[in-house]
Amino acid sequence: MTERERIYSDNISNIAMEISISHVWRKRIFALKGGEVLKLSANDKDIIPEYIRDVIVDNHLSFTIQIVEKCEEEYDEGLVIFKFSSDEFSKITAYSGNNPLII
Repeated sequence: MTERERIYSDNISNIAMEISISHVWRKRIFALKGGEVLKLSANDKDIIPEYIRDVIVDNHLSFTIQIVEKCEEEYDEGLVIFKFSSDEFSKITAYSGNNPLII
């Protein structure tokens, strides 16, 4: 694994969690229509949660976020699954289960 892959791999779970609980990002993600994706990158530094901002901005990380119907992880019935993927390393992914009534 390269150093760059390690940075993505070590941080994607925290990034997925922080973005999933951010009111700003939840609104944006829940507004996606079927098949649409949302980009997260250092260009979004003004709306990236503080806890993960430095790692994304300093390392110029970028991610694709989308809503998926299924994943390899199990979530409770009724939750909406957000998938986070590294733009550079497609195998580096994380998921979160989200209550659609909380935006």
